[in-house]
This record gives sequence, C-alpha cells and structure tokens, in this order.
Amino acid sequence: MSQPVGVHFVGSIPFKTSKEVFSKICKSLPQRFKAIPDGETGVRDYFVAWQKSVFPVEVLAASVRDFASPADQEFECRLEHIKPTQYDAAAASSYQQFCQSREEGVIPHGVRFQVSLPGTISAVYPNVDPRYKEKVLSLYEQRYLEDVGRLQESIPASDLAVQLDLAVEMGLLERSMGRSPQPSAMFEPRGSDKESVLQNILDRVLVLVKSIKPEIPLGFHLCYGDIGHQHFIQPQDLDLLVEVSNELVNVLKPYHSVSWIHMPCPKERTDVAYYEPLKKLSIESGTKLFLGLVHARDEEGTRKRIAAAQKVYQSSFGVATECGMGRTASEDVDSIFDICTLVTAPVIQ
Repeated sequence: MSQPVGVHFVGSIPFKTSKEVFSKICKSLPQRFKAIPDGETGVRDYFVAWQKSVFPVEVLAASVRDFASPADQEFECRLEHIKPTQYDAAAASSYQQFCQSREEGVIPHGVRFQVSLPGTISAVYPNVDPRYKEKVLSLYEQRYLEDVGRLQESIPASDLAVQLDLAVEMGLLERSMGRSPQPSAMFEPRGSDKESVLQNILDRVLVLVKSIKPEIPLGFHLCYGDIGHQHFIQPQDLDLLVEVSNELVNVLKPYHSVSWIHMPCPKERTDVAYYEPLKKLSIESGTKLFLGLVHARDEEGTRKRIAAAQKVYQSSFGVATECGMGRTASEDVDSIFDICTLVTAPVIQ
C-alpha cells in the first residue's frame, strides 16, 4: 500500500512561542502540511482552561472556582457578564509572526495559518456550573460569534484555515450511549437520547459554521481529550466518530464544505476491527481524513495502525497525533515529528 499523504497538527504544541512552533515544524516536516497552527502557546496551553476568565465567578463550576459558593445561591447571568473570548486577539497576534516567518522563508508560501477553536459546548461545560450551563451557553455563543467575526477581519481569508475542536461534544454522545466519560461533572447535565444530543451538537456547530466565510478551509478535530495523557473515555472503535463525521458533512453541505476531519486512534488499537467503521465513512472527495495514530517512540506500532486502517479504507488519508501535543515532553515531540516524516509522503510535490 502507498504511504499516507501529509500530516495534520491538531493545535497545541509544547513550545514557548509561535515563532518557535513555526520554525520547528517547518524544519522537521518539510512539505508535509498545508496549514500550520501557532501551537496555542502561553495561557492557551490547556485547551479551554483559559476561558474561565470569560465567565462571571458566580457561575463557575466548583472544580475551577477559587472560592466556596453556597449551593443554593442563584445568579441571573446576562450578556454583559460574559467577557470577550480573546480568540481573535490571540490569532491576530500569532498571525503577525506567521507573516514575518513567511517573509523570512521559514514558512512556505501557500501554507495557511490554522486557527483552532473549541465548540461552544466544549468551552462552557468544563468551566460552568451545571445549573447555569444552558443559559451561559447561549450568551457565550454570542460573544464567540463576535470574536470569530473580528478574527476574520484581521486575517485574510486567503491565509486562514479554521478547525473546530469537538471534545465535550463527543463525551456527551458517549454518555448518551450509556458509557461513563470522566470526570463526570464535565458532562453534566445528562442529556437525553443519543439522537437528541447529536442534533443539539449539530445545531450548535451549524451556528458557528455559518459565521465562517465559505472560502476559508474548515476542519474538525473529533476529540477524546488528553487529561493526564488519558482520554475521558476510550473510543470502542471508530463507529461513533464516523457517524458524527457523516452527519457534519451532510448538515453543513449547504453552507460550508468540510476540508478535513481528524479522528483519534489509541496506541493499542492495531487491530482491523477498530478501523472497520471507516467502510461507512461518507465524505466528499474534497474532505481529507486524518487519523491520529502517531504515538511517540512507536514507529513500528504506527506502521501497524496505518496498515490496519488501509485494509478497510481505500482512499488516501493523512496522519496526526491523537490530540494536541501541548503537554507532551519535548523529546517525545521530536520522536513524533520523526515518525510523521518517515511514514508519510509529501503533500507538496
């Protein structure tokens, strides 16, 4: 079988500055990518934890509060209580460095600047008390859309690519199927049946996608988390991920094409059964599949996972890690980059 083509970077990378991220990726993985993230450096290095400051303290979840709050205390949260997300400001700052690195010849022309954004459910649920989640979600969504609009004003569409990270969303779906993602409080309140949970997720995603210019490449990271280098629950196989992918492509088709979809593949899953649901994947020819099957210091296992996937999925796919690398040891990042280069063919001939 031919090699997978190209490498995808989920988002976070454990370097100190975006300049370092751009430099090391471009040096380590020449001709392997079409978009490059800034590494989600600084305060953004732990996914949505930095969004805690967006919400009023009165609605914060107990796990992120810095004070004790009476259980029966009620707070009427309004839009003026929700601060800007700052995703636009972070992107604009890193884009300046992207342009400078490109001018210096570090980043090849034609490579896009990738901005990874959480689904609104993923931003709200880990940070907000279950009593307030649904109310705050609608308010946060308004701020989020304002900032996505400003983000697109500050970065030309011709340079931009956007990824939506659906993490808590996947956990809610797993829970609706009778499984127990952890920590359980993150996935409260419990949803109803799977179909209703999925429809709510699709409705929320559609609102976000409609705000993104159709000419901007859009991708999805279907995330199972990386808390202490562990998923919130291990996917049993790719069945749910394939189902969500098919639904996303179908629902969004009238409004925006999907340029890529990323799915995680646990290290121990070298068996064909894990990848068997890929036979049901129904995505358009312009949608690239990236499988998160690269694991540090495991070139042999990575090749086995690639071989297992290729037995059931005949189309070309690219590779990635299971999740962001923000909390990965630097020596393991070097190993990941080396393996990615060894097992893939270039995307730029």
